[in-house]
Amino acid sequence: MLLRKDEIFYIDLPKKIKTEEKESKESREVKEDPRKQFNRIKEQIISQAREEARKIVEEAEKRAEEILKSASEEAERLKLEVERLLEEKRKEKQKFSEYILSLKKQIQMQIHQKLEEILPDIVEVLRVLFRKILEKEMDESVVVRKLRSALSKVAGIENVKIKIHPEDLDKVDLKELKGKQVIPDPNVEKGGVILETEYGVLDKTFSYQWKLVEDIFEEVVGFERPSQRIEEKAD
Repeated sequence: MLLRKDEIFYIDLPKKIKTEEKESKESREVKEDPRKQFNRIKEQIISQAREEARKIVEEAEKRAEEILKSASEEAERLKLEVERLLEEKRKEKQKFSEYILSLKKQIQMQIHQKLEEILPDIVEVLRVLFRKILEKEMDESVVVRKLRSALSKVAGIENVKIKIHPEDLDKVDLKELKGKQVIPDPNVEKGGVILETEYGVLDKTFSYQWKLVEDIFEEVVGFERPSQRIEEKAD
């Protein structure tokens, strides 16, 4: 259908008006208040910054958790390693202590064995030396000293019999023995004195006194003379 030119004008007029209104609106938007424009842009920037900040915080928290987890695992590993090393050192110390104790026992045992081997000989040498010293100190007046020592122990006792070797008789002052019975007896060793009373016998002979010394040696040292051990084995 053909339209007149003037009809087209009227038909296209509303479209033209709408186009003009749209262009006017866009123009107004372009000409929007700069303050509002700034605020809008500012909000956008703030929003973007907040989002970025949130992402950064989340990433930092995640990283921190990973570091803490790694550090905790490393600390636990180090703790276990330290405990292992301490246990090893404790075992080494225990082994060393046991070794020292065992070594000490071995040394003590060896020393004791050596002492058992040599001590009887040492004691025998001491016995011989001690006896030689005592015998060397014996002189002509020894019988007098022993007699006086023995009489001091029986003072006040009557009926005392004094036995000495016949060769020692001339060394004794019989006047000092007034009231005492002096009996020369060859069975009494030289330098010795034996007193007999109703209460018992007081032996001041060298043999008897030496026997007392022998008993003391055996009691203190705990060893018998080699000759005695040989005799006992023979029996």
